[in-house]
Amino acid sequence: MAARKAIAATLAIGVLALASLSMSGAAARGELRRCEDANGHITYSNEACPSGTSKERSVDDRPAVEVPRDGASEKAAPRGARVSSVVPSSSAAEPKTPEREQEVAREQQKSLVARCDDLVRRIEYAQQDELAAAPGERASIELGLRRLQEEHQANCVTH
Repeated sequence: MAARKAIAATLAIGVLALASLSMSGAAARGELRRCEDANGHITYSNEACPSGTSKERSVDDRPAVEVPRDGASEKAAPRGARVSSVVPSSSAAEPKTPEREQEVAREQQKSLVARCDDLVRRIEYAQQDELAAAPGERASIELGLRRLQEEHQANCVTH
């Protein structure tokens, strides 16, 4: 019985010693704690939060990770500096010529024709689905078909 009490006392002392060492280690590292009391007041401390606080968490005060931009890893921006990357405009790089404008217009026309062809195909599929649908499913299929037809009318039919 006495041996058990001695072992329990030794374990308790060991646990307390470890706890105090870990707390002092955190304080020595400068670990910050955020504490909030019942009134919502927030305090920061390197010690354990007072007993009247409701929340406690550690605050990570390590420097932010810096990611080099454009492969410039040898010279990173200092902490707090703003780094802006400017993307060159494609229109500024190429002069606007009548040939280029015609090429862009042709590409836009091709894109519109492809989109209209896709709409026609989707309308045809929706019409087939409507014919094969059960009576309870017809309303939603008709609505989808009507929306496709309206989109085709608005974007693909020339006036």
